[in-house]
Amino acid sequence: MSEIVIGHKGTLHLRVDEEDRGPDGTAAYLTVTTDLDGLHAEKKIYDVDGFRHLLSYFEELETNWRGWDGLKEFKSLEHDFRLSAKHIGYLRVFIELDAFDRLDPWAANGEFVLDPGEELIAAVEAPRTFLGAR
Repeated sequence: MSEIVIGHKGTLHLRVDEEDRGPDGTAAYLTVTTDLDGLHAEKKIYDVDGFRHLLSYFEELETNWRGWDGLKEFKSLEHDFRLSAKHIGYLRVFIELDAFDRLDPWAANGEFVLDPGEELIAAVEAPRTFLGAR
């Protein structure tokens, strides 16, 4: 199992269990957990390309660490995991998880904070390491 924690004032946890890796070693499933001011939600997310779009999303935030206008958004393949980041001197990252594929569907949303320096660099480096092939 590999896990990273991103953010403060709320956190995003990304975990890949060894059985969730494809034959080439890349992550086919990612367990996303949020701990946001009393809210705890967890959802297993599927992807076909080893979550390259998620990694690209964090890389784009890092490239533009000085700021941007509007929101930078990420949506998972099945749209059950979404991130939207806004730069206001620090990064406010809004998260949405949906379990619409269940008999008892639920949705959770909230936000966490990322500093545009060391914390953002770590948020990019960690997924590079643990989402890739082994």
